[in-house]
This record gives sequence, C-alpha cells and structure tokens, in this order.
Amino acid sequence: MSILRRSWSIILIAIKRLISQRGLVLAATLGLAAAISLTLSIPLYADAIYYRIFERNVVSPGEGVSGTERPPFSFVFHYNGGWYGNKQWEEVQPADLYFQERAAAILDLPQKHLVRYYRTEPYPLFTFGETNFSDENRRLALPSFAFMSEIEDHITILEGTFPGVATEDGPVDVMVSEEFALELGLQIGEEYQSYIQYQTDLGTRTSTQITVRIAGVWTANNPAEEYWIFNPGNLNETFIVSEGSFAGRISNILPNEVYSLIWYLVMDGSDVHASDAKSLLIHINTVQRELNNLLPDTKLSDSPQEALLEYRSSSNLLTILLYAFAVPIIGLILAFIGLVAGLSIERQRNEIAVLRSRGGTAAQIFGMVVLQSLILGVVALAISSPLALLVAKTIGNTRSFLDFSASEELRLGLTSTAMQAGIITVLLALIAQVVPAIGAARHTIISYKLEQARLLRPPWWQRIYFDLILFIPAAYGTYLLRQQGSLVNLETTGSGDPFKNPLLFIVPALGIFALTLFILRLIPPVMKTIAWIASHTKSVGLLLASRHLSRTPGSYSTPLILLVLTLSLSAFTASLAQTLDNHLYDQKYYSVGSDLSFNELGEAAEQSSSPFASTENEAGGGNEEDAGPKWLFFPVYEYLKVPGVEYPARVGRYKAVAQTPIGSMSGVFMGVDRIDFPRVAFWRKDFASADLGTLMNSLAIKQDGVLVPTEFLKQSGLRGGDKIQLDITTYGYQFSVPLEIVGNFELFPTWYPDEGPLYVANLDYIFEQAGSQFPYQVWLNLQPTADIKMIGEEGLSELNVRIMDWDAAPLQISDEQERPERQGLFGLLSIGFGAAAVLTVIGFLLYALFSFRRRFIELGVLRASGLSTGQMTSFLAWELVFLIGIGGLAGTLLGAFVSNLFIPYLQIGTDAASRIPPYLVEIAWPAVFQIYALFGILFLVTLIILVILLRRMRIFEAIKLGETV
Repeated sequence: MSILRRSWSIILIAIKRLISQRGLVLAATLGLAAAISLTLSIPLYADAIYYRIFERNVVSPGEGVSGTERPPFSFVFHYNGGWYGNKQWEEVQPADLYFQERAAAILDLPQKHLVRYYRTEPYPLFTFGETNFSDENRRLALPSFAFMSEIEDHITILEGTFPGVATEDGPVDVMVSEEFALELGLQIGEEYQSYIQYQTDLGTRTSTQITVRIAGVWTANNPAEEYWIFNPGNLNETFIVSEGSFAGRISNILPNEVYSLIWYLVMDGSDVHASDAKSLLIHINTVQRELNNLLPDTKLSDSPQEALLEYRSSSNLLTILLYAFAVPIIGLILAFIGLVAGLSIERQRNEIAVLRSRGGTAAQIFGMVVLQSLILGVVALAISSPLALLVAKTIGNTRSFLDFSASEELRLGLTSTAMQAGIITVLLALIAQVVPAIGAARHTIISYKLEQARLLRPPWWQRIYFDLILFIPAAYGTYLLRQQGSLVNLETTGSGDPFKNPLLFIVPALGIFALTLFILRLIPPVMKTIAWIASHTKSVGLLLASRHLSRTPGSYSTPLILLVLTLSLSAFTASLAQTLDNHLYDQKYYSVGSDLSFNELGEAAEQSSSPFASTENEAGGGNEEDAGPKWLFFPVYEYLKVPGVEYPARVGRYKAVAQTPIGSMSGVFMGVDRIDFPRVAFWRKDFASADLGTLMNSLAIKQDGVLVPTEFLKQSGLRGGDKIQLDITTYGYQFSVPLEIVGNFELFPTWYPDEGPLYVANLDYIFEQAGSQFPYQVWLNLQPTADIKMIGEEGLSELNVRIMDWDAAPLQISDEQERPERQGLFGLLSIGFGAAAVLTVIGFLLYALFSFRRRFIELGVLRASGLSTGQMTSFLAWELVFLIGIGGLAGTLLGAFVSNLFIPYLQIGTDAASRIPPYLVEIAWPAVFQIYALFGILFLVTLIILVILLRRMRIFEAIKLGETV
C-alpha cells in the first residue's frame, strides 16, 4: 500500500506541476508536436507516393483487352490443359473449393470478386441432323463449352433466358453472344449438334454428339468492368452453360472436359501500405504453394507480386533518404525541446533542492519528470497524427523550395511504420527532457545556492572537449573531398544522383554543429574583452551585459545554439535548394541546347551513281557538283510561322577527326549559324572566358575559323591562330576542311567532354566545302507562354517537315520536379526551414522571459542600488543585441562558408550528364534576410516585453527577506 500511495503522490505532483507551468507545457507540446509531425510525415509521404507508382506499375492490360485494365490487387490463377493435360471435373474440385472457402482469408484482404471460369476444348458445330461430320465445309463454327460464375449479374440477356441445368437425355441449353448469334444467324430455340471425338482409357478413339439448344443471347453490361477476366469479346465463339450442366451432363459425356481453368480474385487493397507488403507477399506465396499441392502445374499468371516488391523497397529507401536529410532539422527541434525542458527544470530547481533536502529521493524526482514527459508525449502524439497528414500532403505539393504549387493526389493514412517513428521521437524527446532533471536531482539546497551564484562548471560538452572531437570527422571528411573531388568516389559508385546519397549531407551538418559549439567556447573571453573595453566607457548597460555573458555561459548556451544552428542550417539548406533548382534548369537546357530541339531530315533530291566509293571525293574533293548526296531543307525562318516560336537556328552535329601535331583526335563537329545561334542557345558565363557574342564574332571575322575546348589546346600544344585539318564524316560521306583556331571554351551546350573534343565552326562554310547540305538539328527559342507539347506534337507536323527526336528542356524540368525524391527533399527542407525558425523564436522568447524571472532578485538589487530604468533597459537590450547579433553573424558566416565549401562536392555521378555543367553555388540571401527580419522582430518583441516587466517590478518584492522564486 505504501508503494501505491507513493506512486499516487508522484502522479498528483506531476499533474499539478504541469498545470502550474501552462506556458512552458504549451511550448513543449508545440515543439514536440512539430518534431513528431515531421517524423511521421516522412514515412507517410514515402508510402503514399510509392503507392501511386505501385498502382501504375501493377495495372496491366487484361488478356485480349484493348484499352482496359485490371484492378491493382487482382490475382489470376490459371491451369492450362493444353500444356499439362486435361482434367476431370472431380479432380479440380479440391482446388475450386479452396478458392471459395480459404484463399481470400489467407490473403487477408477484403474480397470484391471471385470469378471461376471452366472451359472445354473447342468442338465442331453442325446443324441438327447432320451425319457427315468429316466434311469441314459443313461445319458452322468451332465453339467451346464454358461456364463463368456470376456472369448473369454482369450481362444483359437480349433474347431468351439464362440456360438451365441439362437433363440426362435432353439438349444442353446454351447462351451465345450477340456477335456470334448475328454471325451465324442463330435463333432462340434452335438446336444444333456438337461433334466430339476423344480417346478412351483403352487407347481407342470414339465419338459422340451433344445436342445444344440456343436458350439466350447476351451482351456485356460494361466490358471495362473489373469483373471481366478478359475482354468479353473472347467469349464470342463460346457456348455459355450453367455450372450444373457443365458439372453434370458435359462432365458425364467427356472423360477430361476441363481444358482451361481460371480463378480470378479481385481484392480490395486500398488499405495496403509499405509495411504490409512483406506479409502480403508471404500470403501470396502460401496460396500458390497450397494450390499446387491440390492441383499441380497451376500458375499465378497475374498478380501484384513484383510491384509489391518494388513498392516495399522503394518506399523504405525513400524513407531512409528523407530521414537522413531531416536529421539536422529534427535535431534542432529536439534542441528546442531540451531548452524548454531546461527552463522548466530551472524554474523548479529551488523546489527540487528543497524536496531533496527534506528527504525526497532522486528516484522520486526522476519519476515525476518522466511522468510529466510521458503525459506531454502522449498528448503531442495525439495532436501530431492529423497534423502529420497535412505535412505529408504539403510535401507532395512541393515543386521547389518554399514553392507548394504542385498538385498531387496522394492516398494518406497512418501506418504502423509511421507510428513507430512517432513513438521513437517521443522517447528521444523524453531523454531530452529527463537529462536536465538528472543534474537538478543531485543538488541539495546548499549546493544549489552555491551554483546559483555563478556557474560552477562549464557545460559537459566543453568539459569533455566534444566540440573539438567533432572537428576530427569534419576535417577528415573535408580532406577526403579535396582528394576525390566529390562526396562520393565516382570510380566505386554507380549512382549519379545526389538524392540517392543522402548521408553525404551529414558532413556539412556535422561541420556546422562542431563550429557552433566551438564558437560558444570563444564567447566568454570575447565578452571579457568587451567588458574591459566597456569599463572604460560610461555605458553601464554595456558593461553589465558583457560581464554577465562572460560569467554565465551555461545560462545562454542552448538558446544561442538554436540561433546559430537555425540561421546556418537555414542558409545552407536554402542555398542548397536554390543551387539545385538553378542547376536543374542549367542541366536540362545544357542537354537540349535551347527551349526545344529536333532533327530535320530533309528530302533527298538527287544522288550520284556512286558518291561514297569515289577515292577522289574521299580525299577531299568536296567542291565537285556531284560530290555527294543532295538534300532539300525547309527554310529555317519558316518555323517562325509556328505559334509560340520566337527564334530558330540550325545546328549541325557530325563526327570529326582533327589532325594535330600529336596525332589524330576524334571528336564532334558542331556547325552553327553565328547570327542565329546566340538568340536560341543556352549559355552561362563560366562556359568560356569570353561571352558567347564575342565567340560568334570571332567566327564572323574568319569564315574558316573554329572554336575548340581549352583542354584540346593544352593536349595538342596548339594556340589561337594555328591551323588544323578537320576530317568530317556524316551519312557515310567524308570530306576534309582546313580551319584556323580563333577561340576556345570550357563547355558548350549539348557537348560532354567524354565524347572527345568539340570543334565549332560556321555551318554554311562547312556545307560550301562539302558541296552539299546534310541533315541538321533545329534549335528553337520559344515565347514564355508557348504551348510546348502542342508545338512538338502538332505545330511542327503541320508544316509537313520530316523531323524526329524532338525534345524540350521545360518538359524535362517539369518531369524532374515531380520526382518523389526531389519533392520529398524540397518539401522537407521547406517545412523544416519554417518549423525551425518559428520554434527558435519561441524558444528564445521563453529563454528571455524565464531568464528575467530567474534573475528577478538580481535585477531588483541593481534597481535598488540606484540604476535607473533607462540603464536597466540598456542592460537588457545589450544582452539581447549580443545574443541575437552573435547568433545572426555566426550563423550567416557558417552557412555561407559551409555552402561554398560543401555544395560543389554534392554534384556526383559516373555519367557526364550528371556532372555537367558544374554547380554554381548561390547563397540564398532572400531566405537569410527573412531570418534576419524574423530575428529583428524577435529582438523588438522580447525587449518590449522585458521593459514592461521591468517597469512593473516592485523593488521591495524583489529584495524582501525570503525568496519566493
């Protein structure tokens, strides 16, 4: 009983303490709800986005169906007698009974349809009374007998009735499709003969006839209905009979009547999530195994097995990727929770010390804190569940950083995986809240008062030099980056996608965290220096603020860490997002060259008898009138007639070999129209030391001029003004052209260095030297409002031009922006950016308020000692200026430094397209200034609140005998 009473007392005290600290409890619940919501949203989003992909992958056209699809969770089990031998009705009944009674229960999904389909071999059909069965000309058709369960509910009987059960000596009533009845002119009530030959058990062949009577004519209600195993048109030459007729009369006549047997299960998988995929796959395998024990050689010809495997692995991978990206953000939120917990414990330390001095045990104190944290965790988890669905939906609508204009319909629902993640977050938050209580529970009233006067020891991470230890992996990571040039060794990794290597982002976050902790180590001596300077001035507020910050670093370390991490991580993630966004644009435009490009094939006008076999021509006689094939091309400016086209330009790309002092160098020749090309081509300032206009002017001055890569000049030892001979090969025709180097570049649109050197020259000059034009590309610059798909699919074809392989950079960009990995990353960064900023503001505001309350006596003594309200306000203002200023300055410098240091190494890949053009790091100053504005508002609001509290402070209450705080 004593244990129960003690436990009950602990519960009562914990509840009362929560009620007495309503503000802190609300802030802690808000922070915990934010952390849990973010954690829950990641698996929810991954599950929803890949379920959508799963539905696309698993929906396959039905057998013989044109334009129809099977439901996602449909299972087709098929026994084919043509391969494994026909079966008697009785032989397949155990398997049939298994499907009717057990299969759906084993799959553990709600059953929507079970369709059982039995069919015999096709047999010749003759008119009634026919005896000459060997004459194929007398045969009307070759129908099978079949029954399909529940078919009567999905068809309309146009004439007659549904066939009944056949008697032993009467005709077999059958139902035929409308198409079959019209084709043969079948009428209701007419009788026909089905001639059947089969081999007896003794090996002799015998024959019999079955009289059939047309009982009804049917048509499908809805051929696209999910009930149909295949297109109802496949049943045109089929006699539909009742199950009783098939199992009775037909089974009695035929020795092995079951030629084809299908069980078609349609299940409801709307509640299936990635966490359910493993168990569902096990259930599917169980059904297959048990069915084969009952009816060997039955095959599962259609099921969601492969799509489930892909769904499960992809969803789990994306979850891991996003968690890796979210670690710094979640860590920041947990730091906020730790700050709130620390403030709560700090407020109660006097009470805790009194309890310990009066006999309370550390375990009881610890138990109260744990109970309080659990209550908060449960409440926050309940709040977070619906909030997480909203966050996941927002992530799904993300197009770019802080851009939620995309529209995605996602199936969102809480899963066991998501709830496990939420519970883990609650446990982490529990640890963050309990850790401060451990230190507080060790103090009696005496040791607490000693520590309250001045911080006895520096923070634990300074005592063990944790900040310096973190520099080791950060410095080692930086060293590796410089050695291999990328965050992943391209020789050992096959992925060219930064979204597939999320652990790379830990190195920048680790560096930021280490530098943040190290900066906090430097603040006390800096504050001492400022205090020494302030002592020589008349500013009392500056002196008091600097001395206070230099003497009590432990009191402000957590809020300052929040400020620095918020701004530095925000600057880094926003800069990363902006760099990735801009690079996506650059990468797609570089690969296409312009808004839209395509190959124009032209029309072959004439051709010499043997243009390619001529030795004289191959040696360079390109000026002969019959030197090669002739093509007629559409005038390039005619493309301006297509609505939305602003400028066109011709670009020829052909294989080429340059003759240099060090030998032949194979590469690519690109011919351009020097006037039109700058109007349409994508260009970036780092592609060459000169701008594009200057390079084109060089080609204008020298008609035989050529632009070459800078690396080509280094390798060949050539320089500007030197001559080279270029052997160009296209469409089997080769000719040589002497050219003079007039300029160089690092990169050029659509060219990748692994193709070999690129030689850029005047297209018309090359055609003149060749004596003929050859098929070329056309690059189009489009108006901003142009309908790109209409231009590519309809606009160009209306000109009656032979084109192929059209591509558009904006369409590629749009497709890339909808990638699940990209949406998840940018959505997570956007929401984390906002959540971290808001929680940091709340955390710092709480710190300021509770710091004022904790120092109430100290401030009262200063006020009673003669300090004016203005001097006190100056003291508090300088303290805020130092903290917010240090946090803002350090965060900005760290964010910019880490961005410039690490972002260039995030461009990884083994293929050229993933690494060209290189990243141009762009610091997201608009996002940084937004944080500055937020910090400025934070300073003003905090100062106003503190001044109001200061003016309301009664000196006699602050310094009266006997503390109340």
